Amino acid sequence: MGSDDRLNIRWPGPVPDGRRLVLRHRKSGETRVEPITGDRCSVDLDVGGLAPGKWAPVIEAGGTERPLLTDDPGFSLDGLRAYADLPRDRHVRAVRAADGSVTLIVRTVAPHAEVVAVHPRDGEITIVGRLSYTGPRPGESALLVATARDGDATVRRDALIDGTEFRGSLDVAEFAAAEPAIWDLWLDVGDVHARLATRLDDAPGKRGKLSYPRQVAAHGGREMAVRPYYTDRDQLSVSCSLVEDGAK
Repeated sequence: MGSDDRLNIRWPGPVPDGRRLVLRHRKSGETRVEPITGDRCSVDLDVGGLAPGKWAPVIEAGGTERPLLTDDPGFSLDGLRAYADLPRDRHVRAVRAADGSVTLIVRTVAPHAEVVAVHPRDGEITIVGRLSYTGPRPGESALLVATARDGDATVRRDALIDGTEFRGSLDVAEFAAAEPAIWDLWLDVGDVHARLATRLDDAPGKRGKLSYPRQVAAHGGREMAVRPYYTDRDQLSVSCSLVEDGAK
């Protein structure tokens, strides 16, 4: 799969004339057929318009079907990020199962701010990442925004953006000055309001597996523990809570 949503399949030798590549939507049964004629060694197919869902590619010959098999792992972190650097409203990905069979997964997407690194230290939470599915935003200003999940409290700080790459920091003291809360994180660039999340690393389910250290800040005679964490949707949020006497 390339960033142009073309599925390129190559065989070590010519495929006998009369075979067909069939893509079948597993839920609806819809099919897309590409004849393999002239003893070809490869097929190049535009799959950008496929409906969302899972598609099973099979090779058909004489009424018999067999799954498309590959030894290509189908995963590249750099490839995923380069793919998301372009404006798009759906994501097409080829995935290989343990038995070598291929599945195309098509899903609709909306802009999000892909988090690459989080550094909680020295009274700040610094976040580095890439704006995904909108393309570069040259000449536009950016804001890193934290909104309290309950209530209307908001923390804003300027962020740097270069192409699709962004970097910004939030001040722990600003969270400590507010009431205990869960804060959701966003990146505002022009007309884009993008939730911070990490979804392009082939490692879903970070909650409970990946944790960050807390930072303690004092305000108004009380101490608050501030810690970034991942939600069950792999979105980045911040927890701010009172430090209990026994937990100092």
